Amino acid sequence: MKNRFLRTAASAVLTVLLVLTLLPQRALAAGATLTGTSALLPGDTVTLTLSVPSKVYGLSADLSYSSNLSLSNYNCSVSGWSIVMNNNKFSAYGTSSSSGGVVTIKMKVSSSAKEGDALSAAFSNVVVSDGNSDTDLGSASWSGKITAAPSGNCDLSSLSCSNATLSPSFSAKTTYYTCTVPFAVEKLELNYKKADNTSSVSVSGNELAVGANTVTIKVTAANGTTKTYTIDVTRQQDPNYKASTDAALSTLTIEGATLSPTFTPTVTDYIAYVPFETRQVTIAAAAKDEKAQGVTGTGAVQLSATESETVVTVTGTAEDGKTKQAYTIHVLRMPAYTGIVPTVEVIDPATIPAVAPLEIPGTLTLPLLGEVRTLYVAIAVAVLLVIVLFLLGFLIGRGHAGSTNDYEDDEPQEPQPPVLEKRHTASVPRLVPRQEKPAEEPQPVRQPAAVAAAPAEEPAPAPKAERSATDEPSQSDEDEVRTMSLDDLLDDIHKM
Repeated sequence: MKNRFLRTAASAVLTVLLVLTLLPQRALAAGATLTGTSALLPGDTVTLTLSVPSKVYGLSADLSYSSNLSLSNYNCSVSGWSIVMNNNKFSAYGTSSSSGGVVTIKMKVSSSAKEGDALSAAFSNVVVSDGNSDTDLGSASWSGKITAAPSGNCDLSSLSCSNATLSPSFSAKTTYYTCTVPFAVEKLELNYKKADNTSSVSVSGNELAVGANTVTIKVTAANGTTKTYTIDVTRQQDPNYKASTDAALSTLTIEGATLSPTFTPTVTDYIAYVPFETRQVTIAAAAKDEKAQGVTGTGAVQLSATESETVVTVTGTAEDGKTKQAYTIHVLRMPAYTGIVPTVEVIDPATIPAVAPLEIPGTLTLPLLGEVRTLYVAIAVAVLLVIVLFLLGFLIGRGHAGSTNDYEDDEPQEPQPPVLEKRHTASVPRLVPRQEKPAEEPQPVRQPAAVAAAPAEEPAPAPKAERSATDEPSQSDEDEVRTMSLDDLLDDIHKM
């Protein structure tokens, strides 16, 4: 019985506790806060923000602050809200609810404040409205302190290199140093100490490449002041390294003009046209090899005032310092404008009519024959042409043969010596005086010899040979021709 009673009591207690746990609890609202930077220096300005924990439609509060502070500005942090201040009494309100930062004020620290002076500001009687009722949030305060001014010391107390020797010797006031390291040194090992522990140091450029390098040690003081120590480091070349002989350019341009042909590193001669009024051009170029020693001949170039052409030479020097590549630019000034604009007719290739290819028909229509293949017609025309040429040659040959016979004498002619220079293609009769043929004398009848011992008769003299028409006339012949009358001359020509 007793155990049953204990069990019933325990169940009742648990039930009450469960009910209390499930009942809604009423949260206590937190108060307003005023926040801002607490460590300040004389003359600084601090921004303070008044915040509320829940959404409200407005608030009112009274501002108070220490004598070493002064109010410089205030505003409402909620968009669409209005704020009014009268004798340090603030009222802010709006048509929309907001929470968090509502009012912002700026306080300026007196320049006469000293290190260690306390600073304070507070909003009292902070009352907020949720649209139905007002709630008093009490007060919100802020406190600060004048701290020591940060150090402006940005010096180094020592600086050295474990794998190089600086020149000159270190001094805190000397900021520029030089050193040379062998090819094996790839990084400059620096050892330094700060003169003020509140400062900070940053190093850059101590990964060394072959050649010139710049290493910087930048020291930043607590107040932001900086000082930079510079070390120019020369890393020596690899003793087995062979310098490049590439002296070509990667780019070459002329301001206000275009090179012709388009720049190519392998082409070294160019031309550029500029207006007549141009008196100066600017040449720009860059080496193709980044290790090349440099490019000369660039920059502003004055054009010749008397000549239309100015020759500009740009030279690239290879890494080895000996190999050079020269590029020549012929800068031509155009003629002066005289008021006549030349006209240039540009013909669009699309407007030029295309010439139709010659087409030979496969068949031809001939009278009496009808359609005949073109090939057969061509063969017939070729045969006919051959026949006509043959007949023509035959007739010409007959005509030459007849003309030759007219000039030949009935008597056989003696062979003539060859003529070295043939002046005419056909034989031309010469004008020679006529000669009368002598009368033929009666030839004695040759009798047979009666007696063997009788003397033989002398042979008759040979008749005098007549002159051939082709023989060269003598001087007497030419004189006789000159003295002949016109009628005798024509009669002589007719009888030849």
